[in-house]
Amino acid sequence: MRRQFKTPAIALAFLLTATVTQAGWEEGVAALKAKNYEQAAKEFQTVVDQQPEWAPGQRMLGQVLVKLGRTDTALSHLRKAYDLDPSDVATQFALGQAYVEGRRYADGASVLGKIDRSKLPAAQAGTIDKLLAVALSKSGQSDQALTALKRAASASPNDARVQYQYGVAELNSGDLQAAARALEKSVQLRPDGDNRKALVQVLMQQGRRAPGASAKTTAYTRASSVASDLVNANGSFDNLMMHAGAALGAKQFDTVISACERAGRARANDWLPYFYMGQAYTKKEQYSSAETELRKALNNAGTNSDRATIWGQLGFVFEKRQAYDDAIAAYRQAGDSAGVGRVQKNKETAEFNAGVEATNAEIEALRAEQEALENELKSLPGAADPPSN
Repeated sequence: MRRQFKTPAIALAFLLTATVTQAGWEEGVAALKAKNYEQAAKEFQTVVDQQPEWAPGQRMLGQVLVKLGRTDTALSHLRKAYDLDPSDVATQFALGQAYVEGRRYADGASVLGKIDRSKLPAAQAGTIDKLLAVALSKSGQSDQALTALKRAASASPNDARVQYQYGVAELNSGDLQAAARALEKSVQLRPDGDNRKALVQVLMQQGRRAPGASAKTTAYTRASSVASDLVNANGSFDNLMMHAGAALGAKQFDTVISACERAGRARANDWLPYFYMGQAYTKKEQYSSAETELRKALNNAGTNSDRATIWGQLGFVFEKRQAYDDAIAAYRQAGDSAGVGRVQKNKETAEFNAGVEATNAEIEALRAEQEALENELKSLPGAADPPSN
């Protein structure tokens, strides 16, 4: 079923813009208000048959036909109304909406973009901008769509859905601050899965891009809090993993482990929960546990790219444990030549230092032997004092 774009407030206001005595008009309006669209279509058809050059009649019949899903026929009537009175805002909106319903997005954007919103109430102007943004976005005019959504969000500050749509558009454009503000507002107005997920994504991106450790932690901590609410509402695998990712950035390593354990139970054959747990245990310097989880991840990984990622983390774990040969082997599996080179140098340095320490230990042992021998010689009779002249 084709989706209809709901704009009841502005549509009703436009319906009642004309005062007429045309036969069938009042009956058509009454049927439309009662959502008896078939009857409304019959009444407005009577109006059009009586006076085909009257724009309001053509518009009303077209609007009803859109609601009945007869978009092509509706467009012919709405286009007729537009040609008869191209400056009428109600007709412009109705025609633009019909174009969007018919997936003729460029035509819809062209008509809706010509509407003079300067004299309209803010709510009606915002409704036009919402629909215009859809038409612009669907016709590949993303920059103009963002501008329209920004106006719509400003006109409808208490509309959670438009705040969400604007926030997502700003996220896609790369303005993380504007996206976070809009999505925070959307979550405050009416939290749901979509706006919470989008807000977590924005906050995590802010965390990745933050210039300092404190700013990173702050952004990730907020992301973890929102993700926790999301999981409480819907503990799906994807939501749990989103929470784990945010908590990892926030350095909430026990939270990461808890979320991943739940995710692992929900989807036992997925590698990602075990990989995240491996990272968390690594940060906690519990390297044995980290290795255990990372090897579970290896068993579940399905692509060479995923396996390379896991081997890279294992290499880091082995390197921290100074298990140099294991680390070198792991980094080779990961395709990390820099890691291999670094560990080889560290191994050589460790072997050299061990050799030096062994030599020093031997020298110290010889000195101890010599000192013990000297003390033993001193204890022999006649050896305590040197001979006198």
